[in-house]
Amino acid sequence: MPVVTCSHSLRRYLLPIASALAVAACTQRRATVTTGPAPKVAPITDGRGVLRAMHQRYTGKWFTTLSFSQRTTTISASGRETKGVWHEYIAVPGRLRIDYTPLSEHSGVLYAKGQVHTFVNGKQAATQNGWNPLLILIADVYAQSVDTTVRQLDSLGFHTALVRRDSWQGKSVWVVGAAAGDTTSSQFWIDTDSLLVRRVIQKTTGAQRTVVSDVRLAQYTSVGGYPVAFDITFYRDGRLFFHEEYYDARANPGIPADVFDAAKWVSSQLQRPA
Repeated sequence: MPVVTCSHSLRRYLLPIASALAVAACTQRRATVTTGPAPKVAPITDGRGVLRAMHQRYTGKWFTTLSFSQRTTTISASGRETKGVWHEYIAVPGRLRIDYTPLSEHSGVLYAKGQVHTFVNGKQAATQNGWNPLLILIADVYAQSVDTTVRQLDSLGFHTALVRRDSWQGKSVWVVGAAAGDTTSSQFWIDTDSLLVRRVIQKTTGAQRTVVSDVRLAQYTSVGGYPVAFDITFYRDGRLFFHEEYYDARANPGIPADVFDAAKWVSSQLQRPA
């Protein structure tokens, strides 16, 4: 997810995705997700092979829409914590809407059609081209072609030709985009068993400054039968600066198309409890 300065930087970067979830009936169930045996795939020799395996495992078996809320904690360099609540909507592939509370301010971020739109007090403050890497890796990869996923990730600075085996929190993972010992190049870590993303590191440069973000996804839980990470932590240049916990999630809800229309940002806002 892109980086901006101050609070909007944080917001545009996060995914929330991609960032928590309750079962479709709104009852939270923190159970172990059953992903089933992996189908036979070609030997993996590069990142494209990892993405192909992910796609083959879940294509036709993934949510098409997802709505959820999240409790956010922003941690300053001094350790001060600021709490908040965001409401989010996903339509696969490529669309993500984040509404910041209070909803009456009509502020947030919209990812749609390869663009990122930032809104402040109901007015569009900025627009730029780009995709959210977390959205790609938690949802889009399972729905769109492998070629499209590779092209998008390459454009974001991930070297998808490079892959290696490693371990993360006691589990075997594929690491795409960086050699062993490289903790700053853009890379993503995929569980070799479940083929779910566990970690995304991205190096971005802007305003004459280079930033390395490190997003860690934990506690995958079944939401209507689909695995979603409930707990996501964000590090910036090695320091924990953001944490999100999801709740009130619904898999495959009916979300009007206008929700993802930048021209209808205010009029299409959906109301959700804080």
